[in-house]
Amino acid sequence: MRALKIKVFLLFIAYVVFMSLNMGMYWWNIAAFRERLTIIDEFHDVLSDILETRRYEKNFMFYPEPGSLKEAQVYLDRAEKTANLLQPKIVEIVGNEAYGSLRANIREYRTLLNSLAHGDKTVATATRRKGTWLVEFAQDLLRQKKLRIHTALNRILFLPLAVMALLLALGTIVYIWQARKVLDRLKYVQRAAEGVAKGDYAAVQQISSEDPISLLMRSAFRNMAGELDTRQEQLIEARKLVSIGTLTSGIAHELNNPLNNVSLTADTLLEELDDLPKEEIRELLTDIINETGRASGVVRNLLDFSREEQRSLSRLDIATVISQTLKLVGNQLALNHVGVEVDIPDGLPAIRGDLHYLQQVFINLFLNADQAMKQGGTLRISAREDGGMLRVDVADNGCGMDRETLSRIFDPFFTTKPVGQGTGLGLSIIYGIIKKHGGSIDADSEPGEGATFTVRLPLLAEGEEA
Repeated sequence: MRALKIKVFLLFIAYVVFMSLNMGMYWWNIAAFRERLTIIDEFHDVLSDILETRRYEKNFMFYPEPGSLKEAQVYLDRAEKTANLLQPKIVEIVGNEAYGSLRANIREYRTLLNSLAHGDKTVATATRRKGTWLVEFAQDLLRQKKLRIHTALNRILFLPLAVMALLLALGTIVYIWQARKVLDRLKYVQRAAEGVAKGDYAAVQQISSEDPISLLMRSAFRNMAGELDTRQEQLIEARKLVSIGTLTSGIAHELNNPLNNVSLTADTLLEELDDLPKEEIRELLTDIINETGRASGVVRNLLDFSREEQRSLSRLDIATVISQTLKLVGNQLALNHVGVEVDIPDGLPAIRGDLHYLQQVFINLFLNADQAMKQGGTLRISAREDGGMLRVDVADNGCGMDRETLSRIFDPFFTTKPVGQGTGLGLSIIYGIIKKHGGSIDADSEPGEGATFTVRLPLLAEGEEA
């Protein structure tokens, strides 16, 4: 975040500097243009003074009056004085050599006027030539100065347009560049949000940019994914407790049978202890031990399922996972008149997984099937190897689902149960658990034709350590 703030600040500083330089350049051009306008007025003055000198010269030619030449001298002196003041500007336009020629021609023209004033008619032609040269020089000087002013004016007019065009081009490039990055980030946000919602955290790493905003987004999603992972663990444990509550009636029935047998056997043994032979006593005690072991097994399975411990993936046999899960829900299914058909061939490759989490998956699938078959039915469980994965199908012949429901069953908080009877998190949690195992889960159903949930789990290669 600090690096991003520094970049934004530096970008702002660069913009301020650029605009300051642009404004400074524009101000300098305006000031230079104003100066050129002042100088061109002075160039006009030089031309006007020379033209006035020529006018008095022509008057003298037509009406020989010495006073006319004195006036001509005044204007010529003024033109020479102005030219001397404008020396740097004239040199800048025509060069030192041309400026020297101007000074020399003014001096020669003054000399010729003096000769003409003293009655020397032989210099009249030379005087006219010098005057013409001075006029043409002043006009050419003025024309070149106007051309320079016109160029400067074009530059002043062009500069803002050029800056605007440059800014527009840069803005367009930056806009397209940033738009692509923003779209990439939005796509990343969409993928990451969808992945995190479904428990697939791999999408969090799918942004390739290393700019501060992308790094910040990735860090935020990582933190969110970690937090959601923790929350999901808590939800799984909470769902587990809910499942335990649902299993209570089945567990009670499962425990009640061996306890009744133990109680009856103990009563019989107590009443007839003195009359029974040792063999029958031993047989009754063996029955008590067996029934006690049976009850202990039920309790142990329940404790193993509900125990909170550090989870780690281990080598598992899917037949063992299914059989241990059915021990927890078998009586619940039997009480609701749900028959179970298991088709798991021997010799299936092992999988890498967490027994307790996978039990959570199949308990939820079995109980969902039980709830879908309100009048009883058949739960079919089959497993086989399929394209390098272990495929487990859990099918029921219950009420089924329509396409709209089927498309949303793995969405968090989506449920078709009445308010207060379902959170809509069961299948979402199952989806997350299967994804963590590197597998997938799909569902297929039609209204009134039951539903089939297909779980695919990676196989553990032969000789591979779990």
